[in-house]
Amino acid sequence: MKSNFHLKTRKKNHELHINLHGIFDGASAFELIEVIRDGEKEGLSIFIDTNHLKEAYVFGKSVLDTHLPKNALRAKVHFSGAWAEGILPDGCILFNGKHKKGHRCKGNCKNCKCGLGHSTFKKHLS
Repeated sequence: MKSNFHLKTRKKNHELHINLHGIFDGASAFELIEVIRDGEKEGLSIFIDTNHLKEAYVFGKSVLDTHLPKNALRAKVHFSGAWAEGILPDGCILFNGKHKKGHRCKGNCKNCKCGLGHSTFKKHLS
């Protein structure tokens, strides 16, 4: 069976950048959770870019929200991109990408949207 999802990772300083590609579903969510947990073990802040997703299913968001540990880890996970709000687990950060290079967002910046932590799902943006 051919996968409709893959992710690319890149470490930079104390950050792990994850780019999601394809269709985000339940299996994709479990794969992402495993990569997030590995990054947590290394003490990295995690940035997830959703711009390359073609679709995101409600079930994928549900799996991610249910199985991602509900601890301090979620405060280190930043989502950005077109599908970010749709798959954002409660407690994670919506990152708008407008900070200066090298900025480590804590969600309390002036006029910062990344600290909202809300999760509104959009089925399709196209």
